[in-house]
Amino acid sequence: MSKKIMLLALAVASVAMFALPAAASAQEIHFEGASKFAGTAGAGKLVAEGEPTITCESGDVSGSVSAGGTTGEISLDFTGCHTSVFGFTAKCRTTGSALDNTIKSSGTFHLITIPVAEEKTAPAILVTPVTTEVVCAGISSTIVEGEGIIGTITSPKCGGESKVLSTAFEPAAGKPATQEHELYTEKPYDLIATTESQTGVPHTSSLESTATVTSETTGKLTCT
Repeated sequence: MSKKIMLLALAVASVAMFALPAAASAQEIHFEGASKFAGTAGAGKLVAEGEPTITCESGDVSGSVSAGGTTGEISLDFTGCHTSVFGFTAKCRTTGSALDNTIKSSGTFHLITIPVAEEKTAPAILVTPVTTEVVCAGISSTIVEGEGIIGTITSPKCGGESKVLSTAFEPAAGKPATQEHELYTEKPYDLIATTESQTGVPHTSSLESTATVTSETTGKLTCT
């Protein structure tokens, strides 16, 4: 039986990239003025090569932005989490979760830009989760870890002011187990899932989810 974690900020950001043109640069950005935040994540799924997909119906996101607005901490609590094996639905949970269909995770985040086209960049978020163990149907466990996962910031735009920040994490076209955006400053970032009941071999994983969070104070997304 396979198990893995559903990270969102893992939408988060909630709340909280492929080979790109060398001409476009990447850098840290700032959500200046933002503070503590909380919000929700939509339905999402975690896909690992050769293993059953884990799906969660919804999630809650919370965290805080550090001074300067570039980094912070994030916590994620997903509910309605399950996987399907041989036609049967198995509930999934993180070790220590109170409910058998709840996946909890936490970590840190950095606000960055990523190249999206020649001479152009877009605001994004890099979430680095703690190593997390997920168990489905009480059988074996899956360890989820990695350097981090990159999602785009869909709102506000650079230069915009708002209490609300929205993010999206998507898999690469035609590669469901690979994240759409994997490179930042030419360094690869990825989630890795290792399931004991399978081969015990690490597999690359992707997250598909969106999240919207609201800060207690208004922030300005400064991308320069």
